[in-house]
Amino acid sequence: MAGEKRTEAYDLDLLTAYEMEMSSAEKKSKKKKKSGQIISISNGSSAKVQRRTRNPVTIITVSLLVLFVAIAGILLVHFNAQLNEVNERINEKEAQLTDLKNKEAQYQLTIDSKFTDDFVKKYAETKLNMMPVKSAQKQFISLSEGDMGEVVEDEDTDQVFRQFLKAFGL
Repeated sequence: MAGEKRTEAYDLDLLTAYEMEMSSAEKKSKKKKKSGQIISISNGSSAKVQRRTRNPVTIITVSLLVLFVAIAGILLVHFNAQLNEVNERINEKEAQLTDLKNKEAQYQLTIDSKFTDDFVKKYAETKLNMMPVKSAQKQFISLSEGDMGEVVEDEDTDQVFRQFLKAFGL
C-alpha cells in the first residue's frame, strides 16, 4: 500500500480504512516496546560517563581572566574616585584664588581712593620733610658711550684638563 498511488481523494471509506491500519500498526509497535528489553542505568557509572571532563588549563585560564577583569574594574573605580577628589580640591583652590583676587582688587581700590597724588605729596612735604625735585637738581648720565664689558674667568671652576696640567706644573 505504501508504494501505490491513490487517486480517490474524496472517498472517506478508504480514509477510515487507512486510519484503522495505522492505529493497528501503532498498537503493535507499542506492544513491542512494552514487551521489549528494559534497560536499567546504574547511578554511579552513568554519572561518570555523562559528566563533562574539565580541562585544568582552561579552568586556570578562565579564573585568571576573571581575576584580571575584576582587578581592572576595581582599579578603574579607585582611580576615578581619586581623580574626582583631586578635581574637587582643584575647584576649591580655584574658588579661593578667585576670592583672593577679588579681595586684592577691592583693597587696591581702597588704597587708590585714600592715597591720591596730592595726599602723598602733602605727606612727603609735611611729615617727611621732602621737597619736589627741581630741574636744576636733575643730572642725566649716558650709558651708551664708552661702555665696556670684560669677561672674568673664575679660577675655582677650571676645566679638568687645566687642573691636570697644574698638577704636573705645566
